[in-house]
Amino acid sequence: MSRRRRNEKQEGSATSPSASSPSIPPNFLQRKTPVPNTEDHIASVTQLWTLPRATLLLITPVLASTTLQVAPQFLEPLYGNVFSSLYFHEAALASILFGISLGFWLVPRLQPQENDKQKDTYLSTLIMNGLDWGGILLALGPLSVKLLFTQSGLLGPKYGPHFTQLWLAYPILFLLGLINTIVCARRLKERNVKLLRWVVYVVMHWVVIVSLTNVLYKVVAIGRTCQRLYTAGLLLALIGGLFKALFRIYGEITLLEDSIQRRRKTETKPKNVKNTTPGMSYVSMIPQIIIVLLALYNANFNPQCNSSRLEEVNAADKESNYIILARNESVTGWIDIVEESTRDIRVMRAGHSLIGGVYRNTWDSVFGSFYFMEAVRLVEGRTRSGQERALQIGLGIGVSVSSLQASQVYVDIVEIDPVVYAYAVDYFRLVPLSKPHIQDGRRFINEASSNQYDYVLHDVFTGGSVPSTLFSIEALIEIRRILKNDGVLALNYVGTQKWPHAESLALVYNTIKAVFPYINCYREGSSESLDAFENMVFFASTKPIRFRPVTSNDTFESGVRQYMLENFEKWPVDLTRLSNVTGLITDHENPLNKLQRLDAFEHWHIMRELFPLEFWLNY
Repeated sequence: MSRRRRNEKQEGSATSPSASSPSIPPNFLQRKTPVPNTEDHIASVTQLWTLPRATLLLITPVLASTTLQVAPQFLEPLYGNVFSSLYFHEAALASILFGISLGFWLVPRLQPQENDKQKDTYLSTLIMNGLDWGGILLALGPLSVKLLFTQSGLLGPKYGPHFTQLWLAYPILFLLGLINTIVCARRLKERNVKLLRWVVYVVMHWVVIVSLTNVLYKVVAIGRTCQRLYTAGLLLALIGGLFKALFRIYGEITLLEDSIQRRRKTETKPKNVKNTTPGMSYVSMIPQIIIVLLALYNANFNPQCNSSRLEEVNAADKESNYIILARNESVTGWIDIVEESTRDIRVMRAGHSLIGGVYRNTWDSVFGSFYFMEAVRLVEGRTRSGQERALQIGLGIGVSVSSLQASQVYVDIVEIDPVVYAYAVDYFRLVPLSKPHIQDGRRFINEASSNQYDYVLHDVFTGGSVPSTLFSIEALIEIRRILKNDGVLALNYVGTQKWPHAESLALVYNTIKAVFPYINCYREGSSESLDAFENMVFFASTKPIRFRPVTSNDTFESGVRQYMLENFEKWPVDLTRLSNVTGLITDHENPLNKLQRLDAFEHWHIMRELFPLEFWLNY
C-alpha cells in the first residue's frame, strides 16, 4: 500500500469512527491546545515579581547603605570616629538576621492555612506597618539621638554608641530584614508555584539586595547625615502611602502578579456587583503625616540639620562660655570654630577632637607640641641651595605652615577636608601662598615627583585616631622617595608609653626605622610619667639629626614657640623601651586600627576633661 493511500486511510479512520468507538467531545481538541497552558505558565512566573517585592528590592539597598553610612557618622561629634564604628557592622548584621529570623517564625503563625485570604491581608498589613515604623525612626532619628547625647557621659564611649543605635540604625535594619522576609512569603495565588522556582526567586531576591547594598555602601556619601536620614524617612512614607492607597482601592497591594487573573475576573464578574473588599481608613495615613512633619521640623528648626543656624545654637544658653563662630558638616564630619571666654581661646573642633587652637591675646598655639614640627628648620648639616620646599600632610590650623612660610619655605599643603583649609585661612590667619591639594595624603605622596622636598611634616591625627594607611612601610618609602637625600621627616603621633597601649607606638617606631636609619623622638612636656596620653614627634632622616641653637629669627616673637623650641630636646622618648615589639605596619597587615582602640578610649576621656559636655553637645 502506498504512503499516500495509508495516510488517506488514517485520516478517514480519524474522521469516521466505527460504531464501537467512544464518542469524542467536540471541544476535545480545543482543550488540548497549548495556549491556556502557556498563559498559566506566564502567570506562574510573573506573579513572583509583585509590586511590593519589586519595590523593596529597589529601596532596601538604598535604605540599608544609607543607614550603614550615616548612623556611625551621626554619632562622631559625641563619641569620636573609633567608637562610633566599633562593632557597629557586626551589630547591624545581627539586627538584620534577627529580623529575618522573626519573619520566618511569624509568617506560618499568622493564620491557619485554610484561611489564606485573611493571611494575605495580615502580610500586607505587616509590610505597611514596617514601612511606617521605619520612616518614623528615620525622621525622628536626629531628635532622638540628640536627646540620648545628653547621657553620653554616663554611658561612656564603649556602650553609648550601641545604646544610641538601638533607637536609630538597629531597629531600621531589623525592620528591613523583617519586611523583606514577609514580602517573600507565599500568597494565596502562589500555592501552585513549584518549590524549586520559589526557592530560586527568594535566593535571587536576597542576593540582589546584598550585592546592591555593598555597591552603594562603597559609593562616596552625598549629602549631609541629618538630611539623608529624614529624606530616607520621606521615601518610606511615600512607598507606605502608595501601598495604603492601593490597599484601600483594591483590597491588596500585590497587583503585578495578577494581570492575567485580574483580566479573567473582570470578564466573569457581573457588572452590577460592587467591590466589597475591605479597605483601610484614612486614619492609616497618620504615620505619613508624622514623618512629613518631623522632616519639616528637622529641615527648618534643628540646628544639627542646618549648619547656617548659628544663632539658634549660640542662643540655646546665653550664659554659656562658648560661642560657635562657624560650623559645617564636611567630608570628615562636623568642623566647628569655637571660642571660650574663660581661657580666652579659639579652637577648631573636628568630631570629638580638637585639631588646633590659639590663645586670642597672644595668638600662640594652645598645643605646644605643634611647634616641635617647626624644628625641621633647625637640623644641621643639610645642603641648602635655592628655594626650600616642604610638604605638610594634614593642615590642622596651620601653625607649622605659617612658621615655614614666614621662614621663606615654599609649602605644599595636602588636606583632605576643604572646610579645614577654609577655616584655617578665615579664623587662624593662615596666608594662602600656594594652592592647596584637597585630597587624600597617601594618593598625593604616591603621585608626587622624587627628590623635591627638604621637609615633610606628617600630622594627620583627628577624631581619636589616625588614618593607618599613612603609617605603613609602603607610605613611608614613598615619603623617603619624595624627600631630598638629606631631607627630614617630622611625624606627629598621639599616644602613650604605657603598656599595652604603647604597642602601637612601638609599631610606628619600627616602621619608621625600617625606612630611615636615623630617628629622634620627643614628647610634649617634662613629666616623667609614662601614662600620659600626649603628642610625640618623630624626626627621621637618612643623615644624622642634630639641631642648631634657636635664634630670635626662629621664634617670631612668640613666647610659647621659643620655650618649646629651646626645650624639646630635654624631653626625649626612650625608644629602647619599645624594643620588645618587632612587627611592622604594612598595607597588607596593618594592626594600627585595632590597636588604636585603647588610645581612643584615653583620648575620649581627655577630651571630656578639657571641655565639659556642654561644649560637645553644641556642634
